[in-house]
Amino acid sequence: AVIVGICTHLGCSPTFRPEVAPADLGPDWKGGYFCPCHGSHYDLAGRVYKGQPAPLNLPIPPYTFDADDVITIGVDQEKA
Repeated sequence: AVIVGICTHLGCSPTFRPEVAPADLGPDWKGGYFCPCHGSHYDLAGRVYKGQPAPLNLPIPPYTFDADDVITIGVDQEKA
């Protein structure tokens, strides 16, 4: 996923936690991003779960796939 890795709560850096139900995140954790500063949970698409400190989803910057192994991030093709 192409996601800006800055928590929308207070700017900490969420960690990618793809494992399901790890001991430290509980049995309901289905994988995603966890902010260690204040505990916000985001799903694998960067959407914040209800009831979290973070008010918004993680931002998705404009990006394009230029080749099988090349991604350009930050250029909005509609405005270019």
